[in-house]
Amino acid sequence: MIKILDLNLWRYNDFENRLKNFLKVIKIKNPDVVFLQEVQIDTSISFFSQVEIIKKKLDKKLGYRYTLHSTISLKDHQSGKKLKIPIQHGMAILSKHPILNSFEYYLQKNTSELEPRSILCFDLEINNEIHKFANIHFANNEKLAKVQLKEFLNFLVKRKEKRILVGDFNMFKLSNYFKKNKNSLFSEYNLSNDFKKYISYKKDSGTLDYILLPKKYYFNELVCLEEYLSDHNGLYIEIKNLT
Repeated sequence: MIKILDLNLWRYNDFENRLKNFLKVIKIKNPDVVFLQEVQIDTSISFFSQVEIIKKKLDKKLGYRYTLHSTISLKDHQSGKKLKIPIQHGMAILSKHPILNSFEYYLQKNTSELEPRSILCFDLEINNEIHKFANIHFANNEKLAKVQLKEFLNFLVKRKEKRILVGDFNMFKLSNYFKKNKNSLFSEYNLSNDFKKYISYKKDSGTLDYILLPKKYYFNELVCLEEYLSDHNGLYIEIKNLT
């Protein structure tokens, strides 16, 4: 069984208060790997990435030895304000298990997008098996997010591989889109929101955060976390391998 925790970290907004809750959740749920989006290095606050800060505050006995941080873009504006020092903005993972391989796939940039988007791909060795993952944060526009999802799945087809896709898909209607295209690129995957209905973005009473699971795996448990961790709800998922 593989235990996954996913959260859009929401940058440094009220981070000290949320961090306490997040550390408690990690300790209780004890995931194998934590997926994070909107992770930053803001040198006006710390010279360490937020994922490194989380790791440093966790009890070493929990075994989170590995981190990976990807800077997708440098932000010189945030929340409508000009920044004196640009912030490194991206994604990260925190893992108990060795990272055997990693790479970043940059999605084609649409002219209407303000910032680039990439996908953080990595392989972990868990219980003597290699499992392939992708950390997702698509464009904040449903139409563009659909294009990016198709682009990445086509990329995986060309590589002749399937990955466990986890993260913020920025698509409220992914379940409907998935069902309409179930005989296409999606035929080899199962969607978390079809396994269990949940709301991950309470502000709009919808779901933006998902797991797309290759059919060699199956969902064993899914919990949409109610603790104050972010403007998104965190997801805790347990999956098992059919083979």
